[in-house]
Amino acid sequence: MNIKQKQKLVLGSLVLILVISSFTYLPVMADDDDGDGVDDDVEEQNKRDISVNYDGDDAKIESKLDTGEVKNRFMAKMEGTSEGLKFDFEFEKDADSNQTVIKFWLVIPEIVEFLDTNTNGIYDPSVDTIASTYLISSYKTLVYSIETMNNESVHTFNIETSDGVFSTTMYVSGEFVEVNDILIAPSQFKFDIVISGFNYTEIDSLLALKIELDSEFDVEFEEDEKTEDEMNGRSSDEQEVEVGYGDFTCYFSWLKTATIDGVEQDVLASPVVTSLENSVMYLNYPQGTEIIHDPKVGIQGILNIAGDFGMIFIAAVALLTIPGLALLFKRRNKR
Repeated sequence: MNIKQKQKLVLGSLVLILVISSFTYLPVMADDDDGDGVDDDVEEQNKRDISVNYDGDDAKIESKLDTGEVKNRFMAKMEGTSEGLKFDFEFEKDADSNQTVIKFWLVIPEIVEFLDTNTNGIYDPSVDTIASTYLISSYKTLVYSIETMNNESVHTFNIETSDGVFSTTMYVSGEFVEVNDILIAPSQFKFDIVISGFNYTEIDSLLALKIELDSEFDVEFEEDEKTEDEMNGRSSDEQEVEVGYGDFTCYFSWLKTATIDGVEQDVLASPVVTSLENSVMYLNYPQGTEIIHDPKVGIQGILNIAGDFGMIFIAAVALLTIPGLALLFKRRNKR
């Protein structure tokens, strides 16, 4: 056997070893007893304790992780106010210190029916004509319950306006769980937003759901086309606004489609406009008797997904080692 053949044999053996080694991780990654697509070890590492304080007018939710040295807390408050449906969110990196590192709130004050003058599908207050405005200010009693979904406990909070035109249900779980075919992580709060029986005044109008974002801190609101869930393979076709402060980032994300009268249709989001008072954006929908949309709120970077590291490490070794050996052999052949 000549030198070149030996070199090829070495490279081929190395590739074979790396491929075989990668399979040692597959049984671990495939250990998914509840069938939600998330490895059981990853679920166990990210399991959170949920506590709820509910009195009929508002609900306060605390999601706490206490695994070894990792302790953090994510809190939310859901409340119907005269100025709109309000959600407060805050995150504490160290759950024992009671020191909030990021806090913001989201308010849904109104639905705008508008005539799309520039036909771009997005409400532009400086150009488009308002046909009517629906204020979200009067509500039925907030309803709290614990439901079992795919063998997991899910805390649900439902509130709707007095006439039932606008409603939302918030879902929170200490586990990864599928809710209405959407996988939510324990670091997230999922919403079902429903607009039903809206009284349209124009035949060819569109609807814009106003979203106000604000914070006590000097945060930055940045639009992002790629969400954390998309990058980790838990979702697709999403868009988000990031709420950044220091080393931490919250996000408000949504699917780019909504179910309108049983049909999936595109949802367009207006750019975030920031003023001295707050930041405002609109989610825009075509007309429909029933509009159902699925936003989420969460914290980036607090999920422990180290189970993927083995495969990443193997890929990195292959990318670095094989070309290096090939170059070394090539240089030797020139001597």
